[in-house]
Amino acid sequence: MGEILVPIDITQEEKSVLALFSLRQFFLVVPVGFLMIAFIMWGTVPFISGLADFITRIILFLIVTGIAVLLAYFKLDRYEMYLSDYVKVRWKFAKSQKTYQSL
Repeated sequence: MGEILVPIDITQEEKSVLALFSLRQFFLVVPVGFLMIAFIMWGTVPFISGLADFITRIILFLIVTGIAVLLAYFKLDRYEMYLSDYVKVRWKFAKSQKTYQSL
């Protein structure tokens, strides 16, 4: 009987943390989540008090955590890389030394 070769998809990340996160996703989402929860519980926003302070902290929590989740999970199909890798590549390119030649 002939063998059946099953292709292995190496483009997917291995979900090694609780079978939900890859290590890259875990280190992008969890520290931000802990820091933002601590900010909601014990942080303050300068010059704002009371209910407006709490609402501002909730809005900041949603924005910052949303950006972290977007960086961890959103994949750019056009470039075949996650958004965090794309931002890292763009940052390195912007900071790298460039050589310009005149025509």
